[in-house]
Amino acid sequence: MKKRIAILSSILGLQFSAVAQANNYADVKLTHLDPEKSAATWVRTKQVTPRYPMDLAMKGIAGCGVFKLTVDEDGNSQDIELVSSIPKKVIFKPAKKVIKKWRWENVSGQPNQAEEKVIRLDFCMGGSSEEEAKARCAEQAKLQCE
Repeated sequence: MKKRIAILSSILGLQFSAVAQANNYADVKLTHLDPEKSAATWVRTKQVTPRYPMDLAMKGIAGCGVFKLTVDEDGNSQDIELVSSIPKKVIFKPAKKVIKKWRWENVSGQPNQAEEKVIRLDFCMGGSSEEEAKARCAEQAKLQCE
């Protein structure tokens, strides 16, 4: 009998844990600060929301980071630097991994040349739905990131 109760408790605990995790939504918002996306020579080839870095998600870390990078003549992200972030420095390493993987496409019609960019990434957690997480992230992106 005690064994059945222990097994039942374990199963219920796992179910509650799964429900709690299912209600944890996250979103990442990318903002092109300089140049603005409409004036840029290079745009990302895949215009999908960047993935939330697993390192940050597992630790429950939300925040923002402003990054300076160069898109080289081949459309690769190079020289990624952290300009500012909240929390300090915790965002840099996982965000750099994400940015480093991006590929860029020249949409200007001009010959390929390097372009310096300043971007902001907001990593947001919380909300009871994907839409709520996106709305929270849009609000967070309006705040200072220093």
